[in-house]
Amino acid sequence: MKTTLLNTTLRRSAALVSFAALLAGASTAHAQSSVSLYGILSTGVAWVSNVGGHSAVQMIPGTMQNNRWGLRGVEDLGGGLNAIFVLENGFDSTNGKFQQGGRMFGRQAYVGLSGRSWGTVTLGRQYDIPFDYLDRFEAPVAALGFATHIGDNDNVFGSYRYNNSIKYQSPTVNGLRGSVMYAMSNAPGQWGLNRSVSAGAAYENGPLKLAVAGLNTNYPGPTLNPGGAVTDDYVGAPFLLFHTSPINKNVGVRRQREFGGAAQYNFGPVRVNGMITDVRYDYLDNTSLHLDNFDVNASYSVTPYIALGAAYVYTKGQYGGGISTAPHWNMGQLSLNYLFSKRTNVYVFANYQHATNATADTYLLAPSSGANQTVVVAGIRHLF
Repeated sequence: MKTTLLNTTLRRSAALVSFAALLAGASTAHAQSSVSLYGILSTGVAWVSNVGGHSAVQMIPGTMQNNRWGLRGVEDLGGGLNAIFVLENGFDSTNGKFQQGGRMFGRQAYVGLSGRSWGTVTLGRQYDIPFDYLDRFEAPVAALGFATHIGDNDNVFGSYRYNNSIKYQSPTVNGLRGSVMYAMSNAPGQWGLNRSVSAGAAYENGPLKLAVAGLNTNYPGPTLNPGGAVTDDYVGAPFLLFHTSPINKNVGVRRQREFGGAAQYNFGPVRVNGMITDVRYDYLDNTSLHLDNFDVNASYSVTPYIALGAAYVYTKGQYGGGISTAPHWNMGQLSLNYLFSKRTNVYVFANYQHATNATADTYLLAPSSGANQTVVVAGIRHLF
């Protein structure tokens, strides 16, 4: 009887020890892993001088940054290696609908591995390299406003994303880093049908930041290969002007190429940015378009709570393939931003655009019926 009781006690003790070890292991794993919820809510009320021939007062979602919520996770695998993922949803804060073609995680959805010494590899739906490297220098981001390069023709503002993509980002060495991305067509036997390759590099040294990036995409859009790298969000919005032929809106792009460079310098509370991007569209009907964007902008932190911004963006274009039109656009931008806290701010933007041989078209809005369009926006943004 004593032996039986002793064995039972020993078994119970062993079970308790095993359970304690399991709890300790779970606690350690939890301490080495994390999943965070994050998001942005930004909505404004805008007065627009000309929307299809009429002035308008409109509530517009995402006037400072596009609305989103997401999950970001990391697991420490040991030896400086981490597993990472991001799932990010985009939505319209004025009506609650999904954006990016109604996708649950249309902004980003990727998983990968990151190492301190060799860099990061991610797979899934992601931004291209020109966005990763040049977006922070562009007028609507760096100086706060609506002066996105006309029609976001270089996608530096990130209007569409890339499915089936593999991205490598190097570690930063002496201020220098680089990235490359390949987005697959996923079409059997047709590697080049709706695929994309992009690459970039950046350098940072104190107040100076420099970046370059380039991209080549073949047959983007949903028509020829809806399961490829770039699909329905490529042609989904009315302010994305150049993703179909200038003479036939049912004809898409055969090849899109671009290259750009940018620089930033901080003079204490003043930050100055400059960017140039060169974009070329070749359409399936043998027409073409060449666009150059010149962007100069600055911001001034008057106090820790008040920031002013100003920008000028000039875009010149030239159609080809039997079309002699040479459109160009001039845009000016002013902004005032007031921070209640690190997470909540209010803002006022004023943008003016003048077009020649084209109609004015401000990002997020329907095009003007003529050459001019003025927009004044007041809004609020909250981060969580």
